[in-house]
Amino acid sequence: MDTSATASGRALSADGVPIAWQRRGSGPPLVIVDPVLMDRTTSVAATLADLLAKHHTVYTYDRRGKGESGDGEEYTPNSEVDDLLAVIQVAGGSAALYGFSSGALLALRTAAQSAVVSRVVALEPPLDSEAGGGERLRQQLQALIDAGQRAEAVRLFQRSIGVPEHTAAGMDVSAFEDAAHTIAYDLVLTETTELEGLAGIKVPVLVLVSAGSDTRMQQWARDAVDAISDAELRVLDGDWHGVGDEPLAAAIEEFLD
Repeated sequence: MDTSATASGRALSADGVPIAWQRRGSGPPLVIVDPVLMDRTTSVAATLADLLAKHHTVYTYDRRGKGESGDGEEYTPNSEVDDLLAVIQVAGGSAALYGFSSGALLALRTAAQSAVVSRVVALEPPLDSEAGGGERLRQQLQALIDAGQRAEAVRLFQRSIGVPEHTAAGMDVSAFEDAAHTIAYDLVLTETTELEGLAGIKVPVLVLVSAGSDTRMQQWARDAVDAISDAELRVLDGDWHGVGDEPLAAAIEEFLD
């Protein structure tokens, strides 16, 4: 494989769902796992991927139900682990992972379940079984989606997780409407990821948190480090639930070097 080239394709997950991926850069393989709602065209990690591609072969992909990837009949977190494993197979069978928010949870779950993950960088994993809002929120979201009010479903989710009003007010949610139904997937992923399950992670993990994030996220980051045998915590300058691309890339590179 010519790792200096840019390429794209589809990997088949264990249940036959096609998962769209893209490759850029050269060097050791690194897979980026996006958070709720985002795919390769809307990813907050687009610039980060370009920065990391200077020293790594970076793989980005559309999580199931989003972008150019397919979807299964019934969602389970293990199906998403299988999706990520399929992308890692494309990357040569072993890779480091970087995930943000619910994407960080998915990266950690995959590392706990499989030996093909070499290292993990997890930015603000929402490790709270009650953070997703439960069945009632999923029913409210589904009712809005059934009524064709996908934008309002996205906004309801934003309110439920505590997105600051000034941040939500300036956000154009139209790009996320097509993926609104997958919010329920991330809620299930969040609600079923338990700290005890992370004890199975045997590889080094870097947990990152923004200094501008609220106390919940700060505590979740500390909880993750306490639960994982070989984990370290770094606090980076940033806003609520977000860190600038350049300091984030520098922290990832330093850890993976």
